[in-house]
Amino acid sequence: MFSLLFVDTERVWRGGQSQLWTLMEGLHRRGHSVHLICHPRTLLEKRAVENGISVHPMIIRGELAPIALFRLISSLRRIRPEVLAFNTPKAIFIGTLASRFIPVGARIIFRRVSFPLRKSFMTRFKYTWGIDCIIAISKSIHLQLVSGGIKASKIRTIYEGIDPSLYPAQKEKKNRRPGDPIVVGTIAHLSREKGLHYLVEAAGLIPDMRGRLQFIIVGDGGCLPELQALVHKKRLDDVIEFAGFHPDTFHYMREFDVFVLPSLSEGLSSAILEAMAASLPIVATEVGGIPELVKNGDNGLLIAPADPPALAGAIRQLAEDPEKSELMGRRGRQRMEERFTLERKVTETERLFADLLNRPAPSAHSANV
Repeated sequence: MFSLLFVDTERVWRGGQSQLWTLMEGLHRRGHSVHLICHPRTLLEKRAVENGISVHPMIIRGELAPIALFRLISSLRRIRPEVLAFNTPKAIFIGTLASRFIPVGARIIFRRVSFPLRKSFMTRFKYTWGIDCIIAISKSIHLQLVSGGIKASKIRTIYEGIDPSLYPAQKEKKNRRPGDPIVVGTIAHLSREKGLHYLVEAAGLIPDMRGRLQFIIVGDGGCLPELQALVHKKRLDDVIEFAGFHPDTFHYMREFDVFVLPSLSEGLSSAILEAMAASLPIVATEVGGIPELVKNGDNGLLIAPADPPALAGAIRQLAEDPEKSELMGRRGRQRMEERFTLERKVTETERLFADLLNRPAPSAHSANV
């Protein structure tokens, strides 16, 4: 069994926090000693505490914060983890520096976003200095890291995964009355890269959609006022509903008929994985790691980003062909069960930890080369 310390600096709950949480819970369930440093009074802290994971609340305001450095050193001295893993970029440099005072067996970075690495000395330094491995959650991110100057030998691709038992497969068609609208839904943090402005634009391009389609946007974020204003401007207030943030979203997935995610950038979407688990057909953009989840024409439809007419056409295609939609949904569920389970993710991560911790110590000759 391993002693593990994960560090996350975010205040909000997004896909990265959900992905970290399921990994920690899976490792904890297998008997590993799991510790978490995170921002206090967050949903991540709450869930970890409720499930018996040792939490060490800490505010890390920047990459060169002296107080945080001393607190990290103190935490490392108490915990003595074998593996130190960074889930967000802000803590990488200061955490690695702290581990120079209190050594650990391996230092790992989780790379969950599809943004290119900044072309700066500091970014290159913190992603390579003392780092033993970067876990990319999609092949797209893996390739992006290599193009950013990271050695391929330092990168391991481990796909995200979810627990199928938490998402019962849909065995029968939804019980809809004649005249009920088709529900087109999305679940996302309302930030610019999710492309939800294009979803609003697309909804306005679908002819005669009132009474036929209902759009539900689940989530919160900085773009909410802009999206609400755009919905009002397009006179779609009766068509598009903003449901707000909900930590447990499967209830909404069960109400959707089609899941849509028009992202401009995406590492590997947890929301799409949940939609696949819920046997939903997917309409999404061909960006980042999304094509590794959604096979065009098989379990969903892929379109170019920032293209409202194409998005409207794909939504109409699935809304008007329930048999095709149902078949795509079943294929998505099967694909999730075969390739993207939580057990596989936890097992592959355990194996990586073992590989890193069981490496032979460098010889005196190699250390001096």
